Amino acid sequence: MTGERPLPVRTLERCLACGSTSLEPLPLRYEYRGSFPLVECGDCGLRFLSVQPTQEGLAELYAAGYFERDFRCGRSASGYFDEEAWRAENAGLLEAFARLRPPGRLLEVGCAGGWLLKHAIERGWQARGVELSADAVKHAHSLGLDVFQGDLLAATLPEASFDLVYMGDVLEHVPDCRAVLADVARVLAPGGILYLRGPTTTNSLARGLALALYGALGQEIVLREPPYHLWEVTPGPLEYLFESSGFEVVEQRQSKIPPGRAHGEKSVVQRAAMAVLDAINLPLTRLFNAKGDRIVMVGRRRG
Repeated sequence: MTGERPLPVRTLERCLACGSTSLEPLPLRYEYRGSFPLVECGDCGLRFLSVQPTQEGLAELYAAGYFERDFRCGRSASGYFDEEAWRAENAGLLEAFARLRPPGRLLEVGCAGGWLLKHAIERGWQARGVELSADAVKHAHSLGLDVFQGDLLAATLPEASFDLVYMGDVLEHVPDCRAVLADVARVLAPGGILYLRGPTTTNSLARGLALALYGALGQEIVLREPPYHLWEVTPGPLEYLFESSGFEVVEQRQSKIPPGRAHGEKSVVQRAAMAVLDAINLPLTRLFNAKGDRIVMVGRRRG
């Protein structure tokens, strides 16, 4: 724990996805200006922190330094504000969007500094964004982009005003994952597309085995880093969230980050074990679309 003041927090006594109060503790917690234990819903299977930073605490976590060091779970070799570092990735995303529908009205929830919006406009999209970080919004405004500072619910966007909504590495950070997806469905036109991409860390072979082993030994995995991921989604509960929020799932594609530098504080033995498991995990995910630590899920709004 750091010497800074504790983060302001709230405690969840029920699952926000399905309303269940059957919450099973898992052997993992964050320790950073407070203690943030992980639980699993006994009904829908969603994993989340039962103690979470409040909106005020989240605003503190997502200052400018986050986009230079910690976004993408600290695995990115480039800082966010280098446009050329993200041009190829954004081009790939926009090509994926184009395979789903022609350019139209695009909303990016959690648009950071706005590079994807800028590149989308260059390809004919009418693009808007929503972003919590004041520093990132300042950068987006410097590019002349239409970006609302705050969360999606506070933006109160008109109903059926978008054809495609993109959420990249965002859902795990929002205070209420179910409410956000429901509002995405509201702002999408009938038949509109939600394209979501993000981490499914506890779904991987290494993290799944670690949770099972630590649980059997009565010990805990302690992550001494900011509790950025309020929701540790896995494919099944994520599909439930989509369907219960008004979407038909049309694609679910998992991937595995290749073996490399392990994130966070780990011993030499832990790093070696993770490298071996990741080397096994990589072809497993490619062959069977299973045990990935990243996911793309595409949903179409019903009605």
